[in-house]
This record gives sequence, C-alpha cells and structure tokens, in this order.
Amino acid sequence: MIKPLAIALSVLASQGAVADTIVLTTSADNTIIEEPTGLYSMGAAQYFFAGRVGVNGGGTLRRGAIKFNFNAIPAGSTITSVELRMTCTAAGTTASQTIGLRRFTASWGEGPSQAFGGGGTIAQNPDCTWLHRFYPNTSWATPGGSFSSTVSVSRAVSTMGTYIWPSNAQFVADVQSMVSNPAGNFGWCVVGNEVTMQSVKRFDSRESIATARPQLTVTYTPSAVHDLNGDGRVNAADLALLLAAWGTAGPGDFNNDGTVGPTDLGIILAMWTP
Repeated sequence: MIKPLAIALSVLASQGAVADTIVLTTSADNTIIEEPTGLYSMGAAQYFFAGRVGVNGGGTLRRGAIKFNFNAIPAGSTITSVELRMTCTAAGTTASQTIGLRRFTASWGEGPSQAFGGGGTIAQNPDCTWLHRFYPNTSWATPGGSFSSTVSVSRAVSTMGTYIWPSNAQFVADVQSMVSNPAGNFGWCVVGNEVTMQSVKRFDSRESIATARPQLTVTYTPSAVHDLNGDGRVNAADLALLLAAWGTAGPGDFNNDGTVGPTDLGIILAMWTP
C-alpha cells in the first residue's frame, strides 16, 4: 500500500482537473413563424430563420428554436466553456444584423412538417408554431414563444458564411443549468432584428449536411463518476477508498479492467477537486 500512496502524493501537486470537450448538434430545431392562426411550421426543413422578412412575406417575424441533448455529459460535471457554430446560408440583405440567443422557459416541439421557404407549411403534431408549443393542442403562454428577456449570447451576422457565438458567463450558466437539471432544458430561441424589414437570416438545421448543422462545443470537468463517497468532490476521501481497494475489482476501477491499479490512480488524480 505504501507504493501507490507514494505515487499519489508525488503527482497530486502537479495534477489538476482535466477538462473534456464534446461537440453536439441540435436534437431539435424549428422556426416560429408569425401568423395569427398558428397553422405554419417547418420542423423537418433543412434550415430555420431569425429576423423580419420583407414585403413579399408581409413583413412578419421569424424566430429560430434550437435545442441540444446533454445526456452525454456526466452528471455533476462543471461546465467551463460553451461555443455555438451556425451556418448562414441566405440573408434578406447583406447588412449586418445582431442574432441573439434567449433561453426558452417552456418546452416546444419539432414535427415532420417539410417546407422549402420561409413561409413554412401546414404544421404537424408536435410542431411549434406562433401560437403552439406543440401543435395542435398545447399553446405558448405568449404568442411567439416563451423565452427569457436576457440575451445569453449574441453576434453580428451579415452575409452567408459560418459564424461563432463565443463563450461567456451567461452562456455557460445556461448550459450548466441544463446539465444539472435536464427537465429544464428547453433550448434557446434564436432572435434576430425584428424591426427592420428584410433583416431575416437563414441558418442550416440538423436536417442539412453534417458540416453545416448547428454545433455546440461544450468544455466541462467531470467529477461525479470519480466521487467514490458521494460528497460532490473528488478529494482525499475518494483517494483513500481507491487505495483501500488496490489490486481488487473496486471501488475505483475506472478503466474497467477488473483491477484497481496505477491507471485508475492517474484518473482519479486528474479529476481532483481542489
């Protein structure tokens, strides 16, 4: 037992928590189309829209709806960075418009409605529309979608191309909340310039080609799986449990090779919580 303990003490000072990174594409996306009867959607379309359309579209509004599944991030992880990449494939004009994300406060749906333009098509169950969270029977509390007034992250979008919405404290806090409380993960509303005619921008959706789909890059520090005593931290108490199980099948056999050994020791030290 002395040898592994000596190893642990010798490397502990130089080991910190090791961050993991995962790249996610949307698990659902749609366009909320301003229309008084709530009949139109585009859940299965290859794109979604944000902003105000031109005269031909009646000058009405479009709001994107995007959501990501965070189940692959271990429970108890600490989110440290979040970055969104989206591809603009059409623009009402080349003028730069601010496109912001606002966190939804209610769930919404993506149905099989297929549309080839920003006017959408007849909604299908369970599409979201201007009036419905889930067509045809579940309504938004407020027409146009229920979302926070706080902008989580924003950036200017002008011509066609790929754009990055960078990490910031609010964006990280959003994802941390969604990971910690999956039942509250409703995604974000993508809101553009809703004042200027023809300010609308079109973005590729998850039904588009793989390289153009929305991608959320999340960097996080996992801890729960290595927290052997369940106190929410990876520290000396967990190290003691691992060392007590040295040479056996666990607890602490993180690499699942049947024996607690040097590899597992290195893993727990990499996950150390100061």
